[in-house]
Amino acid sequence: MINKIKDLDIKVIAPSHGFILRDNVKKFIDIYDNMSKNTNKDKKAVVVYSSMTSNTKKIALLIEENLKKDNIDSKAIDVNKTDKEEVLQAVKEADAVFIGSSTKYGDMIGKLEDVLKELKDMNLEGKIAAAFGSYGWSGEAIEVIQDYLNQSNMKVLNTSEIIKSTGMSDIYFPMRIRFSAKGDTLKEIERSSKFVSDLLN
Repeated sequence: MINKIKDLDIKVIAPSHGFILRDNVKKFIDIYDNMSKNTNKDKKAVVVYSSMTSNTKKIALLIEENLKKDNIDSKAIDVNKTDKEEVLQAVKEADAVFIGSSTKYGDMIGKLEDVLKELKDMNLEGKIAAAFGSYGWSGEAIEVIQDYLNQSNMKVLNTSEIIKSTGMSDIYFPMRIRFSAKGDTLKEIERSSKFVSDLLN
């Protein structure tokens, strides 16, 4: 789009919604140009999950796939099939950390808690963190993960803060998906993943 207007002598930017810009027009065009360039090539994300019936695994793989579409080097890791030190190393190397679990008897499943307990003692400053999971009844595991993430020094995403800081009310963190992701929930996962991609840009 920038290429189409680069030879025009633009004096005013008048969007259909927002401020009309009359001063420093070139500066704002340059800002837009820089922001629209894909700078995600060196950004990494890890999606750590523990899944009981494959519903949470499906969410993890969808997050991974959506991030890859935005050129984020992303990797989904089954915590129950991966050495804890390998998981923690992936967390250290990532710019964004997603952690999810199915809920069983009001709690997380598998070895996920062993990893989460380590996070508060790690220096993870500057990383983005998000909780997710699938559930059938009340989904307590997702909230337990959120509590653990809040004990770390990562920037933990939550819907309330996103609404207050951006006005976006269709981005949900933690990501709570009832049963299997389908229909509208697929779009919800896509929007939330895209939100993280944009933060990493």
